[in-house]
Amino acid sequence: MNRSGIIITNNPKVIDDKRIGVEKLFIESDNMLSVLLHVRDMVHEGHKLISHPLSGSLKPNENPFKSVIVSQTKASIDFEQVKIIENCIETCRKFISNRPLPRYKERIVNDYMYVDKTLIESGLRN
Repeated sequence: MNRSGIIITNNPKVIDDKRIGVEKLFIESDNMLSVLLHVRDMVHEGHKLISHPLSGSLKPNENPFKSVIVSQTKASIDFEQVKIIENCIETCRKFISNRPLPRYKERIVNDYMYVDKTLIESGLRN
């Protein structure tokens, strides 16, 4: 697995997995918008997006969990990356405002955590 980058996540399964040997930052939140807002702040500081903020085919109003990889190092602000994260936030807000997240049973919550974890692990592979 690629060992560079920082994972920004609200997914406890990503945080708890010791096999994912990169720096991780946990965002205490029950929705992906909080994660995207934190990633945006990091992109504004000069971190680069390594994984796409809306990777996967699940809509923001379906899966509450999100993990995004950003660079560990900072460089000059990349305005194309700012545009990407801002568009992702706008998309997320549209979906959430149209349909708030349903209350899922624990089994479904675990499934969504697993899907997000699998997506981020695939982003770390060489």
